[in-house]
Amino acid sequence: MASGLDKLKAWLGEPEHWGRARPRLWEASERYLGVRLPSDYKAFLDLYGPGAVDGYLSLHRPTGTARAEQERLWSCETWRRARRSAPGLFPYPFHPEEGGLIAWGYDEHGGSYFFLAREPDPDQWGIVAAGEEGEWYETAGTFTDFLVRCFERRDRPPFMDLSWPRPHARYESHA
Repeated sequence: MASGLDKLKAWLGEPEHWGRARPRLWEASERYLGVRLPSDYKAFLDLYGPGAVDGYLSLHRPTGTARAEQERLWSCETWRRARRSAPGLFPYPFHPEEGGLIAWGYDEHGGSYFFLAREPDPDQWGIVAAGEEGEWYETAGTFTDFLVRCFERRDRPPFMDLSWPRPHARYESHA
């Protein structure tokens, strides 16, 4: 049976600009976060590099090890402040709170995408999406499984653009 990454490669084709495995970048991010990140997420971004799936869903990938870079990518302080001021609008804690959400991407309509870091094994983390108008969506499965389900148009956030992904979707590198 094909893995989620294999299925995504079949849909997206070979990357235009090959990403490279850069363990030191992931290590810096994981030190900053204090947790490991899911292996399929790192493998996808090591293959495709920083960019966006079909120009719609942009993905976080470290490009450096500086603290400012880590904060830009991974800090959820704005989310935590918003949750403190309006707790009823934010049903999830944000990292570094225990089981808190860790942001990994955003879409062109203002949606935000997170890992639900409840499990000790990051490869067991679910996905949470927040819509622009305060809607929340939670699903089980890995990062690549989530993207596969989006391509198959099943079990995806109801606020996600219905036309995404388009036929013959590509990965658009920010390299």
